[in-house]
Amino acid sequence: MINILLSVRLPFSGKILSGEKGWELRKNAPRIPRGERVTLWLYESGKDGARAIIGKCRMVSYMYMPLIPDRYLHNDFIEDFCVTGEHLRSYLPCYAWGVQDPVRLPAPVLLSSIGLTHPPQSWQYLTDEQAGILERRMAA
Repeated sequence: MINILLSVRLPFSGKILSGEKGWELRKNAPRIPRGERVTLWLYESGKDGARAIIGKCRMVSYMYMPLIPDRYLHNDFIEDFCVTGEHLRSYLPCYAWGVQDPVRLPAPVLLSSIGLTHPPQSWQYLTDEQAGILERRMAA
């Protein structure tokens, strides 16, 4: 099992946890062995965010998105990303991480609870021990 701490700003953190956002855009992607399960722990960042870990979801896939001609950027495709077509085009090339099965933590968890002093700029791997602390908080 791979555990990743993912920094996400409002309103996207809420859209992931509500199940509305099925893809998260990132400039890079982790190396994941075939068949390995990945849990994404969501750190809500930003001025108005909780500045804490607020939930988790599964990363079910990722795909590289090079420069894509406009004719392939259909509205239903863009809606799954919860961004405008203009935003998506300006962010390319990038990776789209497929996310599913979101679960909100009963209470936000501060980074200090898992031994971290600052959030990742984009994402970082968590140790099994750090993930275990978060899993116990999920059960509380």
